[in-house]
Formats: sequence, C-alpha cells, structure tokens
Amino acid sequence: MLWWLMVATTKEWLAAHPPPDEAFVQSLAHVSARIRQGEGLRFAVREFLDEFQLLPRGDLMQRAIRERPALTGSAPADAYLGALAEHLAATHDLGRPSWAVEPGRFLDRFWFLSDVPGFRAIAIAQSPAAFRRRGIFVAEGALQRA
Repeated sequence: MLWWLMVATTKEWLAAHPPPDEAFVQSLAHVSARIRQGEGLRFAVREFLDEFQLLPRGDLMQRAIRERPALTGSAPADAYLGALAEHLAATHDLGRPSWAVEPGRFLDRFWFLSDVPGFRAIAIAQSPAAFRRRGIFVAEGALQRA
C-alpha cells in the first residue's frame, strides 16, 4: 500500500518520522523580526502557526513562544504577539511567557482585524480571552490552520 494512503494527516506522518528538533525554526521572536523587516503581520503569523501546529512536543511549543519578541514599532502587532503567546500557552498547557503581559503588549483602543461589514459582531463573540483583554478582536478562524 502507498504510504500517503496510510497516513491521515501531516502531523501523524511527522509523529512516525520525526524531524530533528533543529528543523523547527519558527518562533514569535522570529515573527517580530520579519515584521520589523516589512513583512505583514498576518502572513508572518500564519507561517508561525503552520509550523506550531506540527510541533510534536510541549518543550518545542514552549521554545516557540518563550523568547521575548522585540517591539515592532506597531502597537497592534506587539499586542497581537502578546495575545498569541498567552493564547497558545493556555490552549496547549504551557507556561505563559512573562513578556506577554508587559505594558507594551496591550492596546488602549479596540482593534478589529477586518473592516468587512458584520465582522465586528462575529469577532467580539469569537475572540479568545487573551485577545479580548488586549482590545484585539479576531474571528475564530484567524488562529486555525489546516
């Protein structure tokens, strides 16, 4: 039988054929560096989340969120990274990094990631607590990757 017919997901395949730990390079600190170099927040975060969901162990997940990302110069991006670290720590039973609750990781005005009509109501209802408490409102799907 062909191997790809026996495996349902990439995560299952990786569990059976684990790459070395060094193959996993994404971190929130790396996301911050990419943003400071001009890359868009959403694209950099999506790539981070793509790799994060494949991490086979909690220690690798903790490593991905532990290092303090340098401030990007964008208050919404800095708050988003703090919210994402706190959210991932809560949902994966990891320790919340202390940098995630520093004063520069919160907004003083609400920020909605989209201006699409009707988005605000959906985002208010669906945003995880770590995002809401920072004034960031995202739709549920923004943090889910296939």
